Parts: sequence; structure tokens; C-alpha cells
Amino acid sequence: MKVKCDDATREEMLQLLASCGCADFEAEAAIYWFAHDWHGGQGSNLYSAMCTSRYRPGPCEAGVRGNSLAEIAYGLLEEHFVTPYDRSNQL
Repeated sequence: MKVKCDDATREEMLQLLASCGCADFEAEAAIYWFAHDWHGGQGSNLYSAMCTSRYRPGPCEAGVRGNSLAEIAYGLLEEHFVTPYDRSNQL
């Protein structure tokens, strides 16, 4: 089973996380890493969200930290914007 990601805008992601009570710092970190992991190239909304994020990872960071609010927020973004799909139905 493959997955695909909607090309969400920064505003859509901020709105979703704000509706869940996510604090600004955790939301920014989650959006940065979600966009980093799922963007479709320089012309995508997710790439733009990553580039305009106020979050700047440190030199040793490689993703959201485990057991953090940012990790929970990242999971919410995945639940909302990433969907499984079956390519066999498209043949």
C-alpha cells in the first residue's frame, strides 16, 4: 500500500494545529519537519511552508524529538494530510 500527501498550505496546517490547542513553537517545529519529509519539490506548498517557517532546526536535529508535543503535532498532520491509496485501482 502506497501513501500520498496532500500539498497543504502553511495556513491550513497552522489552523489544524491551533484547533487542537498546539502551542506556537511545537506547531512550527511539526510543520517544518512535516514539510521537510513530505514536500513535492520547490513549487509545492509544503516546500514553501518549510522555507517560511519560523522554526530553525539545530545542526544535530534530524526530525521531531520523540515523546514531545511537536511529535504529537506531527502525527496530527500525518493523520489529516497523508492518506493511503491503492494504485491497482487506477490501472
